[in-house]
Amino acid sequence: MEFCVGTCAKIDSVGLVKQAEDAGATHFGVGDGPLLFSDPYQYLALASQQTSTINLGTWVTNPLTRIAPVTANSHATLNALAPGRTFMGIGTANNALRSMGSKPATIKDLDQAIRVGQKLMAGERTEFTWRGETREVEFLDHNGYWYNDSDPIKTWIAAGGPRGLRLAAQTADVICYCLGPQPEMIQLIRREIDKGVADAGRPPGSVKLAGLAWFYQLENGEDWQDAVDNGFGSGPISSCITNSGLMAQHVEELGQPIVDASTKAAMAYLGDPNDPNPPHHLDVWSKYLRGLDPSHRPLITKELVDYWCLYGTPDQLLEKTQLMYENGVDIVSVFISNPFRATTDIDNIGNSIIARL
Repeated sequence: MEFCVGTCAKIDSVGLVKQAEDAGATHFGVGDGPLLFSDPYQYLALASQQTSTINLGTWVTNPLTRIAPVTANSHATLNALAPGRTFMGIGTANNALRSMGSKPATIKDLDQAIRVGQKLMAGERTEFTWRGETREVEFLDHNGYWYNDSDPIKTWIAAGGPRGLRLAAQTADVICYCLGPQPEMIQLIRREIDKGVADAGRPPGSVKLAGLAWFYQLENGEDWQDAVDNGFGSGPISSCITNSGLMAQHVEELGQPIVDASTKAAMAYLGDPNDPNPPHHLDVWSKYLRGLDPSHRPLITKELVDYWCLYGTPDQLLEKTQLMYENGVDIVSVFISNPFRATTDIDNIGNSIIARL
């Protein structure tokens, strides 16, 4: 079974990737946030030299902070260091752009970045529109001297909402979607992906689903509140933001209570768009993925934690992980949102889940 570990890139913590490989993880991804984390490509390049089997990629980059040919080159360069085990994870961006006070990319932006990147990374010529002009682009090294466009680079798309799912079903190898151990939500997303794949004329089963959950292993005497305070922090709210639009279209299937709870948390986190004096974006994002922001604590309820998070005792973690696989997830993926306990989390993932699957 495939299992992915993700975290933010911290340049002096590259050893986490080797630790995850030794624990049995098949993939490792790092976030891309210019104002938030270390540079992901420098991190992944170093990690490639310490590992031999684990797949490496961005989790995720976006179409705007780097233009498509640059992103494609970065992955093709990594592919020269880790041939055949490089993947490009990309989405419209939440933290990378919002932390700069900008809006996320559009689906149109994402569509072009994916299609241009895929063509370039496969050694093909394609058209790229930039600053109002459309030009042909192509990697000009055809001998594999500067980068590797011979070994395939898979595309992972972080999807959110119906439009994102449709695009991902047309173009992705793997769709990464925020999910917890909840059969009805997993089955809904699996069904939407399979429909999108069929509508695009692609073979059944050609797109894998990576279900992203927030992780914490409970210690003796701990409960769900300790998991929030010490582990995944505001992670469940991110899942609410990603899912609220699609959930609102499937209230009858999912149930009004969880739809309302997820929508309420998402709106409270993002703030009132009509507020004449909104908080400064740098203040809003200054505590992102640095442990729990106390101001977010009232927004996170047990209902949301149970729905969006992979937490519990070792036996509960194993049971919940198996449930995710059984209901349509191909790759269970966890994002370590508290970097101060990443080593402990990876040990727990390996011992409590991967080694027992």
